[in-house]
This record gives sequence, structure tokens and C-alpha cells, in this order.
Amino acid sequence: MNGPSLFDIVELREDLLEFDLKRGAQGTVVECYSDGEFEVEFVDEDGETLALCALPPEKIVALSSGIAQP
Repeated sequence: MNGPSLFDIVELREDLLEFDLKRGAQGTVVECYSDGEFEVEFVDEDGETLALCALPPEKIVALSSGIAQP
């Protein structure tokens, strides 16, 4: 795998203090940019958005595909 794809579940490799997110926080890729960054949405247990941020691939690791395979 070259990196996450749209709707993949990813995990932070480091704290993002500017968004109050800790290493290990999980989010969903909601956009893949041509410059190699990924827009990731982090939500709480109620589905409310905690942060929406563009991240370079070295700050995240893909955990699973968000698209169900038939």
C-alpha cells in the first residue's frame, strides 16, 4: 500500500496539539490531495467532528479500508 485511500481509517503517528489530538487518535480520510496530503476527519463517540485537517502521509498510518469489498 502506497498510502491511505479515500474513506480509509487512519491513526495518528504523533500528537497534533493545534487540534488537541493525541497520538493514536483515529480518523477517516475524506479527501486525497494531489500534493500528497490527506484531509482527515476525527469525530467523537457521538459522531461530532473534533477536527478536520490536512495531513502529510508521514503523520498517519492506514489501519483499514473504509470501502467494503464484495
